[in-house]
Amino acid sequence: MKTKTKQVSESAVLDAKKFKRLPRGTFLARKGEAEPRNTKVRISILLDLDVLNFFKERASKTGALAYQTQINRILRDHMEGKESVDASALARDDRFIRAVAKRVDQLAAKRRRSAGKLSASHG
Repeated sequence: MKTKTKQVSESAVLDAKKFKRLPRGTFLARKGEAEPRNTKVRISILLDLDVLNFFKERASKTGALAYQTQINRILRDHMEGKESVDASALARDDRFIRAVAKRVDQLAAKRRRSAGKLSASHG
């Protein structure tokens, strides 16, 4: 399967004025609020199916935000450096637990080596 690749300048910044506005509706910025944070732009994006299903499943729960809003919030939090760590989710993540256990083993081995060298130099 062939795909098209477009080269984009690293300094390319999207200008909201150059985009065709969405039809009038709830997703448009209100008059006087047309700043990038409040301006929605229609794009086409390819996501992994499991990622899309994850957000759609979360959105299907009572009181949940729409899946696109959830994705946008997570991207904004990452962009603004505010992504939070969910400790309970990490505690259930086997890969994370294995990585922590490996790191603990490495630190313990380093400490044992340091203690061994220290006792050998005093003995």
